[in-house]
Amino acid sequence: MKINKLFFVAVFGILCAGCYNDFDTPAPAKVWTDEDMSALGLRPISIKELKQAYVDNFSEFGGLSNTGSNGGWSDTKTLKLGAPSSAVEAEYKTDPGNMRFWEDAAGFYIKGKVISSDAQGNVYKSLYIDDGTAAIELKLCGTLYTTFKLNLGTMESTWVYVKLKDFYLGNYRMMLSLGDAPSNALNTGLADKYYANSNFESVDMWANLNNPVYNRVLAGGPCQLDASNIKVVNSSNYNELGQDDYGRLIRFEGVTIRYAGVKYQDLQLDEQGNPIMNPVYGKFIAEGGKPIFDRQGAVWYYNKAHELEQLLDENDKPVYEYLWTDDIEKPTIGDNPYPNWIVTDSGSPVFSAWYHWAYSRENVSLYGSVLMMLNTEATATNVAGVYGIRTSGYSRFAMRPIPADGSVGNVLGIYSIYSKSATYPYAQYQITVNRIEDLEFPEESLLSQEWIDHNTPDASYNPPVKDGSGEYDE
Repeated sequence: MKINKLFFVAVFGILCAGCYNDFDTPAPAKVWTDEDMSALGLRPISIKELKQAYVDNFSEFGGLSNTGSNGGWSDTKTLKLGAPSSAVEAEYKTDPGNMRFWEDAAGFYIKGKVISSDAQGNVYKSLYIDDGTAAIELKLCGTLYTTFKLNLGTMESTWVYVKLKDFYLGNYRMMLSLGDAPSNALNTGLADKYYANSNFESVDMWANLNNPVYNRVLAGGPCQLDASNIKVVNSSNYNELGQDDYGRLIRFEGVTIRYAGVKYQDLQLDEQGNPIMNPVYGKFIAEGGKPIFDRQGAVWYYNKAHELEQLLDENDKPVYEYLWTDDIEKPTIGDNPYPNWIVTDSGSPVFSAWYHWAYSRENVSLYGSVLMMLNTEATATNVAGVYGIRTSGYSRFAMRPIPADGSVGNVLGIYSIYSKSATYPYAQYQITVNRIEDLEFPEESLLSQEWIDHNTPDASYNPPVKDGSGEYDE
């Protein structure tokens, strides 16, 4: 009996060890293929065909214009890929309004290469894929870059398969995306925000190997991005960008950074190009003065009474370490200063001049917008050749300095538009970069912290901040 017990314990131990080995070294994730899709009875369509189906279903609106204004359900249009799946959706089928149905799409899939990455935090809950005909955003959730790999240094990417059944193809300000059902919610300005589709709230809703119904977005094998996936745009061909390019990865070459609607100062330089020290400050240092610099770069010091006092010149003007030019008014493009941070959901949008890629201070994170131009003669933001580089305050490079006004470089990013219609006066073409490395400007063109401190208005350090209830302080 004792021998039998010992034998049982030994066998049980071996079995347990085998289980732990399987747990520690799980089988590799399945790599999906065209053959797998065919075995599921699915047929391929191109991303361009998918997007065209949306335009065709809402053809009376004249394309994407006015189907993604998102001011209410009447101008927030959704195309359900498949049959109605609820009583509410069934009502829309008999009385088409803001939701329509493409039932045949339940038998289709799209396949594309990954062109976005959330590794540096500037892309959030989104995966963009491109198949050479067009690109589209998938509104997902969770950490995506570990599964859908992209290396823009080597142009190595990953194939992605998307089973279209029960996705919702929606338009938000002329940008089409694939996601979950339409939604709306109050923003912090207590105004309704309408979305023709929404992000999946759980990874299990789009990637659940235990429930094949939710195997919707599937990683294929490795692939390389090529010329069909990255369009090169410069001053000679920017007018060729059109609606079919929204969501694609574009390399903009020879763009000029342009500040607008802000006053700024610059250092005065000697013949060798070196900053000229303010003689009043030089005398102060020579006499043993110990400077304290405020955010604007002005000099303060403790006087004999141990009181903080500002160093002034003979005209009672603040003294700075170096000599600066007078304030210069930059040309205005629209009503907002560029570069800036922006608060969009506090009622009326609030902007303020900001010389980092985005705002990230004291647990407050705001989008930043920097203007770049291929059309250097433009005087408005809704024309071809003018683009806003939009950067999240949560990105890893939010507080990196931007290039000086007039700097020229290259930018690789996802091209989009934010507009109710193609001719809307406040339209803006926007660029979202995946990595700081994709903002290619000479190192010497980047602003110094001294310049930033001197030129940033005090008000820029105090954006509207949400209070404990989620509302913005007055």
